[in-house]
Amino acid sequence: MSSSRPQLVFGLTYHGSTPEPVQGLDNVFGKHISAAKLKRHLDWLKRRFRILTIGEILDQARRGTLPRRTAFIAFHDGYRSNYEVAFPILKQAGLQADFFIPTAFIGSGQRFWVDILDAALKNTAKSRLDLGINENTMRLSFESKSGRLEAAHTLRRYLKGLSQKDFEPEFQHTIGELGWSDAAQVPRLGKHEACMNWQQVREMAHAGMKFGSHTHRHLICATQDEETVRDELRISKKLIEDEIRKPCAIFCYPNGSYPDSGNDFTDRLAREAGYDAVLYMVSPYNLLDQNAFRLTGIALGEWIEFRKFKMALSPLRFRRYRWQKRRLWPWDGGQSGADQAAVDLGRNREHLELRSRICQPGERMPGYSSLEDDS
Repeated sequence: MSSSRPQLVFGLTYHGSTPEPVQGLDNVFGKHISAAKLKRHLDWLKRRFRILTIGEILDQARRGTLPRRTAFIAFHDGYRSNYEVAFPILKQAGLQADFFIPTAFIGSGQRFWVDILDAALKNTAKSRLDLGINENTMRLSFESKSGRLEAAHTLRRYLKGLSQKDFEPEFQHTIGELGWSDAAQVPRLGKHEACMNWQQVREMAHAGMKFGSHTHRHLICATQDEETVRDELRISKKLIEDEIRKPCAIFCYPNGSYPDSGNDFTDRLAREAGYDAVLYMVSPYNLLDQNAFRLTGIALGEWIEFRKFKMALSPLRFRRYRWQKRRLWPWDGGQSGADQAAVDLGRNREHLELRSRICQPGERMPGYSSLEDDS
């Protein structure tokens, strides 16, 4: 089918995957989906959509040959379970997917700070933590499992709002307040927090899986200065291309929100670094044409009911939202081009001073709001 009109493409994004369901502080936000649930998702998708890689979708969109009922599947963070659990399921289903990896974590044994934080909250003997923010104090209680889980949500949002310079001492201070003199002493959550090595990445790439950048150190780009963002884009792209001997053409933002994780300014830096497209996590819907550069997928995990999973991928629901003139993407209705890039540059600088962004208990990962029931 050849068409110059924008075509609807659905985007699905996952993080880790586990042989059996994992709950609580071992799986905050339910980002590790169980093998049985992932298989059910992929079986349903395969029967109803044409599954393409992001590169294939961009190529066909730019040639005006993108078919209807197309979707892509992406995995973030480079967890080893992508190789041990998701990869075999994808091969069995005959599907390809895009994997976005933070290159500093591949084969290094390095742990994500959020996993260290969750493990510290799970294992701490402390009963509370008084968190000082902008001359105010917030008391976090650890006397119940639900209190510890709410603390994980709160501390995540606070720490993610810091620049890398401010983050390191604040994170170490937090771990110290939880009872460990060094983050390396904090017990592991389990096998599911480990990342892949380069041999596993190469094996997956050889089998047809695609790899893109998720920065080098898994930094939130919108909270960093321009030089740091450029380095993260460049280093990760080169490492991936050197290791798999294939182009690294797609960049995916850690955390995935707009404009707090990425924005028009960081998009421009990604384009200048040689990327063909960027990926956010704010919605399952994409309308793509020959000028496609910004894509988005919905963040999925163990938490989602199958009914809501299917609802999010309904073309009829998308058309109804368009007819109702709902705002489907956070960049809808704003400035664009050089003016917006200038605004975003200013926002990046403001982020370097921001220390008080606290999430509400029970908040889900970026993109989850699209799965709520109609109201």
